[in-house]
Amino acid sequence: MPNLVAVLHRPDMTMKLLLRGGAAIAALTLTALAASATGNASGVTTPTRSLDAQVELLHDHVETRLPLATTGPVPTVIMLHGCGGLRQVQLAYAEDVLAAGYGVIIVDSLSPRGIDRFGAMSQVCTALRLWGQERAADIPAVIAMAHDNPAIDADRLALVGWSHGGWTVLEALDFAAEGRASPAIAPQPDAPLDGVRLAVTMYPYCGFPVRADGRAFPDHIPLRAILAERDMIAPHRDCERLFDRSDAAGIAVDFEVWDGLTHAFDEPNPPPDPRIEYNAGAAQRARAQLVSWLDEAFADQG
Repeated sequence: MPNLVAVLHRPDMTMKLLLRGGAAIAALTLTALAASATGNASGVTTPTRSLDAQVELLHDHVETRLPLATTGPVPTVIMLHGCGGLRQVQLAYAEDVLAAGYGVIIVDSLSPRGIDRFGAMSQVCTALRLWGQERAADIPAVIAMAHDNPAIDADRLALVGWSHGGWTVLEALDFAAEGRASPAIAPQPDAPLDGVRLAVTMYPYCGFPVRADGRAFPDHIPLRAILAERDMIAPHRDCERLFDRSDAAGIAVDFEVWDGLTHAFDEPNPPPDPRIEYNAGAAQRARAQLVSWLDEAFADQG
């Protein structure tokens, strides 16, 4: 995330593109990136839907799971995958969350938009399509679904996002602090994060083109983050700067940088990328940390 943008900011790699693919191809690539950035930033290329239409878009692409032993509505975690789409990592976390007595809503943000695995890796992961600002519209839609489900305690919800999903959570928080949702929803809902009591980001992307700058997060939704010290895809220092600005603005973010780990260290079935190494011990620790944060957030709200 976003790999191609980073490459084009390096003169040596740009020269290789010119030499290997020719000036025309490199120029077209730069033009596409510039057009994408302009379109995304301005909102020109962002589809705008009503909240009901956003719910309809996602309706068949969310999976709700509830713990086996339930005697009433349960607090629930809304899970937002990374730029590559749903992976085994979401299922692994879901198992531990369910075992702890909480529900989960696993959101597929790509399929309803017609984005397959190739499109995800070539467009979403390179910031050519579906920036976090746009994807943040999924969150109030899923929250609306939760409020319509009697098995879910919609006053006790948590957001968890990995990588691009973490970027999406940051944008949703930033918009909420301004009293609104993503501009991809119109008209705006009255309470876009209604019932959210905790937000967790796992190695979120915090660099360009992230809109959130940390100076405006809601003071009633604790934000927690786990960053990876060897992350070459979503460098932790970008997030540290963002969180430091939040702290200076009076909203503390509880974040940790875990030594020796790469991006997606908790993904049991990672893509063939030398920048990603699975660490089973750290993955188990991260899942346990999430459950601990959930217990803390919901302890006095039962």
